[in-house]
Amino acid sequence: MTQLARPLAVALLAVALLVGTALLGVGAVLHPVLAGDGAAQLRIIADTPYWRPLHLLMLAGSGLVIVGIWVRVLPGRAGAAPPMLAALAVIAIGLTLNALNTAFMAGSGWHMAAMFRAGHTDMSAVFDATHPIGLMIARFGNFLVALGALVLGWAERQDAASPPWLATLAWIAALGGFVGVLFFDEASRAMLGAVALLSAWQVATALRALRGAGVATGAAGVPAR
Repeated sequence: MTQLARPLAVALLAVALLVGTALLGVGAVLHPVLAGDGAAQLRIIADTPYWRPLHLLMLAGSGLVIVGIWVRVLPGRAGAAPPMLAALAVIAIGLTLNALNTAFMAGSGWHMAAMFRAGHTDMSAVFDATHPIGLMIARFGNFLVALGALVLGWAERQDAASPPWLATLAWIAALGGFVGVLFFDEASRAMLGAVALLSAWQVATALRALRGAGVATGAAGVPAR
């Protein structure tokens, strides 16, 4: 990359990571708690007018995070360490699998809720049979995120330029993720511990990258903002 292209790419990826993390955070706050049997859950979905837009925003957030996490290996001119690349790849796959459940709820979940409200009560049985598939995929996705965060923490610890607390943030996400996946029901929000806790590392990484990109741009003769 040229002297200016690299800081620009870093800044774009960092912003993508911050925006994606924010969208997922908003989605977690606004997402209604689904409780009861299939019929009860379909009623909740049908009574939530922003259900589909919310999940579409969460899908966009997932995509931005999947792209944005690679900002971690872009700033340096030397090749990234294989453990770091492996960790980010596993996390990206885990986030993708987790997003499949979000896509199911944005599409099939919303469609079944609309049909249920229209009088097709048999949709509750279909929802009961299909929703667990998405939840189990998300459970496996969160396991991969936790596994990736574990390796990520080790890779951060081996990087002399990385502050020790960045590794700690990754390991906290790994620990919380493993606890959520192994000890909580897949319908529980605690099962999403890996994705939720890794957001601290994401924000810290994005802000450090933006600061570094600003310094590099200023050194290149363009005023840093």
